[in-house]
Amino acid sequence: MRRRTNVRMTKIVLAISFIILFGRMIYAGIGAISHHQDKQQSAVSVLTSETASRSNPP
Repeated sequence: MRRRTNVRMTKIVLAISFIILFGRMIYAGIGAISHHQDKQQSAVSVLTSETASRSNPP
């Protein structure tokens, strides 16, 4: 009887750990995508400002 309880508790703990790990992975993925898009957008704005400054000399 005691062994069956230990196995069940172990499965519950592992399931909760997996859910937490999976949630953190999703959260990090969303943050990485957002960061990547922001970086791309800033790179494009820098390139367009450099192009504009080259085409209009003072």
